[in-house]
Amino acid sequence: MNNIALSAQSVRRVGVAHMLVKTILRVAVAIAMISAGCVAARATEQHFDPGSGERMPVGHGVFEVANVPRGPVTVYTYRPSSATSQSPIWVVMPGTRRDAYRHLAFDYYDTWAPLADRYGAVLLVPEFTSEKWPGPWTYNMGNVMSPRLQPKAWGQTSFHVVEQAFRMAAASLGSTRRKFSMFGHGAGSQFIQRYVLHSGCRMIDRAVSANPGWYMLPDSEYQYPYGLRDAPIPAQILRAGFACNFTLLLGTSDVNYAGLRNDPDALAQGKTRYARGHFYFERSRRVAAQLGARFDWRLAEVPGVGHEAGRMAPAGAAILAGQPLPGS
Repeated sequence: MNNIALSAQSVRRVGVAHMLVKTILRVAVAIAMISAGCVAARATEQHFDPGSGERMPVGHGVFEVANVPRGPVTVYTYRPSSATSQSPIWVVMPGTRRDAYRHLAFDYYDTWAPLADRYGAVLLVPEFTSEKWPGPWTYNMGNVMSPRLQPKAWGQTSFHVVEQAFRMAAASLGSTRRKFSMFGHGAGSQFIQRYVLHSGCRMIDRAVSANPGWYMLPDSEYQYPYGLRDAPIPAQILRAGFACNFTLLLGTSDVNYAGLRNDPDALAQGKTRYARGHFYFERSRRVAAQLGARFDWRLAEVPGVGHEAGRMAPAGAAILAGQPLPGS
């Protein structure tokens, strides 16, 4: 009997061991399949060189903006099969997680590629890594000034890189477009609201800045970067910026102030992103009126949405396409 019991126990142990081995094999196979899927997804991004006359591929592509003082900047692209030489070109600016490996491309492909397909737009997503463009001074604020408030040449700015990326992409498409549209959320939206004022909107068709955390106010009460005191923006450029087709897009539930700048100059703009957005827009409208400048900015809201780039994107895409907001 003891021998029989031992044999049965051994069989059970063998059976458990066999099941464990099968489970481990299944997990290994699953991991291999996921890895293979990632490799396949990366392989779909076709490298091309606009400088050599190569055309932007249909689907996912990637090229580099060279001759940049901080080093080449990678630009991810998406070209719908329906795109033509007249198609709009949209630049989508990443937020704070702009340098996580592959995060930027896949997140923005997943969110924006379907929107590009819907509206027939070509996407450009530049990758300003924190290694080459550390902190908000070089990325969010455009690298137009040093922390000691020394102005930099336009060719050193992140704004210039975006303009160059557009020129290269347009050339590769044989595009008739001379201007591009932009969307950014969070840090990317700070980039856009500053680019509008620093450039005077010279290359922008439409711009959407969604849920910025704080602003460069368009007057000299506050010193740069919170205002225009010591900022290299002439009056005529500021007036042109106010005439831009610019939309400040706010999520009505973006009222969590954890992680926001809370120094006195930032708190003067409001406690939350939502409050700061309304403060900035009304102040900008007042300044434009004082200057007698044309004011073409708009403020739009997405009800029930907080600081969520993916949920703000459909409204942003509709604005870029000149269409009504979803659900309106």
